[in-house]
Amino acid sequence: MSVETGAAMPGARQVSALFFSVFALVGSMSPYMPLYFEAWGLSIAQISLLLAVPQLVRLVAPSFWGWCADHAPDAGRLLVLAAGGSLAASLLIALAQGSAGWLMLWLAIFHFCTAAHSPIGEAMALRLTAGNAGAYGRIRQWGSIGFILAVAGVGPLLDASGVRWLTLPMGLLSLLLLASAWRIARVTALAGGGRKADPGRVAAPGVLVRLREPRLALFFASCALMMFAHAALYGFYSLLLDRQGYSKAGIGLVWTLGVLAEIVLFRVQHRIFARFGALPLLGFSMAVAAARFVLIGLGDGHWLLVVLVQLMHAITFGVHHSASMALLHRWFEPAAQGRAQALYATLGYGLGGAAGSLAAGAIWAMAGPGWTFSVAGMAAALGGLAVLACQRLDRRIVWPAQGAGA
Repeated sequence: MSVETGAAMPGARQVSALFFSVFALVGSMSPYMPLYFEAWGLSIAQISLLLAVPQLVRLVAPSFWGWCADHAPDAGRLLVLAAGGSLAASLLIALAQGSAGWLMLWLAIFHFCTAAHSPIGEAMALRLTAGNAGAYGRIRQWGSIGFILAVAGVGPLLDASGVRWLTLPMGLLSLLLLASAWRIARVTALAGGGRKADPGRVAAPGVLVRLREPRLALFFASCALMMFAHAALYGFYSLLLDRQGYSKAGIGLVWTLGVLAEIVLFRVQHRIFARFGALPLLGFSMAVAAARFVLIGLGDGHWLLVVLVQLMHAITFGVHHSASMALLHRWFEPAAQGRAQALYATLGYGLGGAAGSLAAGAIWAMAGPGWTFSVAGMAAALGGLAVLACQRLDRRIVWPAQGAGA
């Protein structure tokens, strides 16, 4: 998934706005979508299947958008096209009226379209910051800010009007995403269009070939296990909090707390990455995730425990994501960065997330929420072992210095 080069590259302000709108849309959906499905009377088995659809879509959508970006003259126009599809899909969800089949079709279309924005935005951000963790964090934090504002605003709305009104903020935020994509497309157009043909340019080798390298195979396996573990959180934590007596606004505040901790991390992470390095921090994030999910599984919903496990989100998502981006920037040449992002989304969020959603639903139905989150913790621990093995292999290779993000 190549993005624009040279003068056609959008600036930090436009990419920050894209992150803001993308994750504001995610924030309006992720904590509340399981509750929306439950409000229509769907069973846990149906909910887990529906929650797996976005992850299954990620098995193919990133590669599709990557191929399009490699062959299209302007990735900004692709963002507009995908955002338009997201807006159209968000307006059609009301027609599903709680039908599991129609909801599955809607989820597939909606998430196929939204799958374009984050990988292209990540590739743009990494190019703008040259992989520097501090500069990257200052851009990426706007995604977290958008998520917080959406979560905090949507929760009280649903308490007042009912969870079935979730489609209203989704439609409005899809419109905001379209506006952000249009700004990027306008910048690239004013800069003289998108990528120019370069007869002397040598195509980057396929990223799939790199999976034969043991350390990269271990890295992507650890990412899949981390997303497997987080599927329980994203899909079923709101349902668990609801059963423990939290209101919709209270659930929104719980999610907001985790992302606030994430923003603080993005502001200071340049010092942390400069001191410890990306791979050790990746392993640390896996260990914290294992502890976090076991605590959720064993806990009773007491607010002090909820605060603790949500503060850990700064590490289990913030550190893990930034470390993964830094490693992809170091391990893949510039011409392959977009395709590396697509592979990360496919194997991590797609394969790992889909398997995790299905497994979490099955375990919840058979053994309850305690075992659901305990198994998630075990998956994160296995991912940590994969990172340790990856780190041993990586030490045998001498890498050139690439700044604080490496």
